[in-house]
Amino acid sequence: MDKNKEVQHAMTLMKHCNWGGCNKIVSKEKSFCDKHEAMNEQRKADYKASLNHRDQTSIGRQVRKDHQAYYNRVRRDKEANTFYHTKQWRNVRDYVYARDIATCQVCGNAVTDRKIVDHIHPLKVSGEERLSQDNLWTLCYRCHNIKTNLEMKIAAKDNGNAILKHAKREWWQKIISERFK
Repeated sequence: MDKNKEVQHAMTLMKHCNWGGCNKIVSKEKSFCDKHEAMNEQRKADYKASLNHRDQTSIGRQVRKDHQAYYNRVRRDKEANTFYHTKQWRNVRDYVYARDIATCQVCGNAVTDRKIVDHIHPLKVSGEERLSQDNLWTLCYRCHNIKTNLEMKIAAKDNGNAILKHAKREWWQKIISERFK
């Protein structure tokens, strides 16, 4: 009987490789099997190289600058836009980005392109927490976009703002991670 418990305990410390379609079992601390770990590192290196290449061209820099200006002018509300350009925000954002070691707090990917520091309880529903380090975390583009889309859907519900104001970090991690499957 003790042998069965040992096997069950060992199995709970294992999971499948995160690489799509791979069924190999890895320890819970690892993300990928040996084969896919190397492939993931190469994928990250290729992605970073493409970002560096884009940022090294004047056209690439101008496209990014134009996109950000458009977003700030058209899509982001004026109050949020004003807040995100304050020195207080930039200081707290930089601290949280460093605290999280420039790593997405959901998927674990490196966040090197831009400092995406997100409010766990959205700014619109929990303005009093706007500079609270406990309400901030670093997300990659993919996880941030998933969370933003989910926030919009939740906010559209009758009690959506109450849900968003009380959602915990762990709940968001679970919900966003489920979108990867």
